[in-house]
Amino acid sequence: MSGTSADAVDAALIRLDERVRDLELLAFVSEPLSGELRERIRSYADGFPSIRDFVRLDLDLGERFAAAALSVIARAGISANEVAAIGSHGQTVGHFPEPEVRGTLQLGAASTIHARTGIPVVHDFRRADMAAGGQGAPLTPYFHHHYFARKGERRAVLNIGGFTNITYLDGDDISRLIAFDPGPGNALLDTAARKASGGAEEFDRDGRAAHEGRVIGEVVDHALTDPYFSKPPPKSTGHEYFNAEFLARIEAGVRDKGGSHQDLMATLAAITVESTVRASGLFPAPAERWIVYGGGALNPVIMDGLRTRLAPLPVETSSEHGVPFDALEAVAFAVLGWASFNGQPSNVPAATGAAAEVTLGSLTPPAGVRR
Repeated sequence: MSGTSADAVDAALIRLDERVRDLELLAFVSEPLSGELRERIRSYADGFPSIRDFVRLDLDLGERFAAAALSVIARAGISANEVAAIGSHGQTVGHFPEPEVRGTLQLGAASTIHARTGIPVVHDFRRADMAAGGQGAPLTPYFHHHYFARKGERRAVLNIGGFTNITYLDGDDISRLIAFDPGPGNALLDTAARKASGGAEEFDRDGRAAHEGRVIGEVVDHALTDPYFSKPPPKSTGHEYFNAEFLARIEAGVRDKGGSHQDLMATLAAITVESTVRASGLFPAPAERWIVYGGGALNPVIMDGLRTRLAPLPVETSSEHGVPFDALEAVAFAVLGWASFNGQPSNVPAATGAAAEVTLGSLTPPAGVRR
């Protein structure tokens, strides 16, 4: 998969029999996308290019995903013939969960992936849930529950990618699971870093700029008055909502307070932290342990902010629980691919708002045309 940050293609190879908790991660690769491909993906946030360009991007991403799949298979030292299926999330270029649209679009031509690898491909995970009345997100709670849930402990599993998503696990009772997107994660920070550096920096490496800045609390508080943050779940979001216009309002607020670029970065990091902490107020009871993964786990300003605001609760990374924090999202969609390949429902209606459990994804080639 390639996440909302559109910086790399991640591929995980897992061995899985019957229990998700017993999965074995055989190999993981993260292959950067070229600057040219990143810009083509990001251009969709600003408008709709030609149909020809759209189709070409779909095919080019299919080639990149196929290459990543073959790369992770090679790293594991096995043959492609030993792989049952590929679960390909694709690259999201539009996500519109509002009732008047209720649609989503991920690119990365599955037929291309199959042609290059010879392996069946499960793809287009989100739209079955949306057709059932859900938001098509978040989908990772299925994995969170089956891998992380433990009887007798309330846990929060937090992904800090381009945007944040959180899953509340009340022991091992899936009927009490709550999951939604609290708001922006790294997306606004990344955009601000690119803008300030003229494109030389893709993100705030090690949170250096944010560490040097001061948080402007009034700007944070004003940003969090946006209606999205007080909206009850189910809810999901993306670049379509927290976009350049939203960032411009924060930049203007920081400038009005005499703030620098570093202050902007510190303030944006604080918005990520504070929106997450406030979102935990929607839990029926406080989580007793937080497990964090995604690119934001590498940002010490965000992680230190979470540990300070959530103290004395333990704030750990998924690496401490058996799945590397940078590989977890790819592992989760490998598991969703496994579930779909075996005809098992894998959405969680309590998280997405769907009317029923459904089997996610489409299969290329069709089931009757296996290699």
